[in-house]
Amino acid sequence: MKPAILTFEDGLNIVYGASNTGKSFVAKAINFMLGGGDELPDIEQREGYDGALLAMVLPDGGEVTLHRSVKGGDLERFDGLLTERPKDRAPPATLSAIHSAKSGNNVSQFLLSSLGLSGKEVVTNIYGEKDSLSFRKLAAYVVVGEGPIMDEASPVLSPIKTENTAEKNVFRLLMTGTDDSAVVAQVRPAVRQAKVEGQIELLDELIQRIDAEIGEKAPLRQEMERRSGRLEAALTDRHADLRVRQERIDALTRRRRWLTDEVDAATAKLAELETMSGRFAELDRVFLSDIERLVALEEGGFLLKAVAGRPCALCGADPEHQVHSHAADEIARTQAAAAAEIAKIQRERRDLSQTMASVNADAAGLSRSRQRMLAELADAERNLETERPEELRVRTDYEQVIRERDEIKRALDLYTQRDRMAARRSQLSSRDASRSTPSKLQAGVSATTAHEFSQIVQELLRDWGFPGNPVVAFDPAKQDIQVDGKGRASNGKGVRAVLHSAFKVAILIHCRRKGLPHPGFIVLDTPLLTYREPMTHREGALSEDEQEIKDTKLSARFFRSLAQLGNLGQFIVLENIDPPPDAKAHVTVFVGQGGEGRQGFFPRGGFG
Repeated sequence: MKPAILTFEDGLNIVYGASNTGKSFVAKAINFMLGGGDELPDIEQREGYDGALLAMVLPDGGEVTLHRSVKGGDLERFDGLLTERPKDRAPPATLSAIHSAKSGNNVSQFLLSSLGLSGKEVVTNIYGEKDSLSFRKLAAYVVVGEGPIMDEASPVLSPIKTENTAEKNVFRLLMTGTDDSAVVAQVRPAVRQAKVEGQIELLDELIQRIDAEIGEKAPLRQEMERRSGRLEAALTDRHADLRVRQERIDALTRRRRWLTDEVDAATAKLAELETMSGRFAELDRVFLSDIERLVALEEGGFLLKAVAGRPCALCGADPEHQVHSHAADEIARTQAAAAAEIAKIQRERRDLSQTMASVNADAAGLSRSRQRMLAELADAERNLETERPEELRVRTDYEQVIRERDEIKRALDLYTQRDRMAARRSQLSSRDASRSTPSKLQAGVSATTAHEFSQIVQELLRDWGFPGNPVVAFDPAKQDIQVDGKGRASNGKGVRAVLHSAFKVAILIHCRRKGLPHPGFIVLDTPLLTYREPMTHREGALSEDEQEIKDTKLSARFFRSLAQLGNLGQFIVLENIDPPPDAKAHVTVFVGQGGEGRQGFFPRGGFG
């Protein structure tokens, strides 16, 4: 199947020719590729084609091509300007045809992001409820079909009345660059009333619960307040008494701990002294044993010396006839040594006796001190045993007062809560939410912006050679323009088409002058309907005002004016009439069946 390709260039593009050659199909196809939900016309010439491509240069200079099945659905995005769907590339990015502010994977967000309009919000009703801006809300400003261009309806508003507030605010967003994100939404009266009734019902239920908790036999509030004051004073007294008794117990406990430590230390010291005294006694016994041994030795020496120089007891020999010597000298020396050793041990024993006396005296003193501390410890224990029950009694009394105070306080808190809820209920009951009206929110452009815009439309119409010296004003009630005091809708179809075209082109001029975002192209389907042939065109005979325009050179000046505005954006004009020969435009002619050249948008020719 041979592809049906139409190329547009910067500035003015004109596609003209006979009827039923596919010019309106081109406008519908562009809108379809921008995410339009309406299906493409199911015509004979479309058979065999399964997809459509739209190549675009984005505001940042990026080049992309969108592909979509002729049956609709999601779109594919490819980089570059393509004339056919590539088959050997990596899987393309998929863009949903359905707008979603929460995701960037849709054609609406893709286009809005390229324009710097992503995330913008518009108020949709008098209550300030908002919706995110979608590209479909801008599509009517860039693709103007044959029907809407000559319709009596405002170029801003659609026939769906519930959409009119949002449409006015989209127009204001285009003209000012300011969205409605700062607007605070108001609660609808019915919702507010339901909310108030729900709050009253909840408050009634809570008040009933509090009344049940207070009980029918509860003391009067004033009496409870007086009791609360007395309990607070009693609590202060008992707290002071409890603190004094606790301090006493703490002091006694510290004293008992110190005495216990001292008694333990004295006991250990006494044990050490007793051990030492026992060892000294053992040493004294050793000294006595040594003295007894030495005394015996000394006495033996004395006896040996006494028998020396006498006849032998065994043989009777006289001393001078005895052969053996009995070592008298050695005995004398031994006896002297024993006497000296006895004297030495006796001195050491006297020293030991003094030491033992000192140790025993220390032990006796420490024992007395220990006994005194034991008595004090027993006294401290008795005092603790006396103080603890009193402290417990005071503490129990204190805790009882706290419980009574807390019960009274809780009851008073219930009264306070009930009063607060009753006051809130009274406020809600006195407010008639159903009669409240929302604050008036201004929808659409301001008078200043409307005046500036109408001046641009006026410049255009005079530049196009509109009959007379037209004076243009903006009618905020109808969101449309008036020319010389006459509303656009009051003119014939051809005049309405010219004025509608001026309206949409003026928006582009305004945005460029103010440096505001705009898609940068406009598609106009049959803007010069006035120049139709009354006998052959389906719209029939010309009205008086249409004939007045046809008698002028408006058509030629219209094309020249758009060509001069080519530096502001791209204009695509789909027309039935021939453009002037000197039009500085990229021109494509659909000659229709039987003519020489391109018969129509589809290679097979016209539409029947």
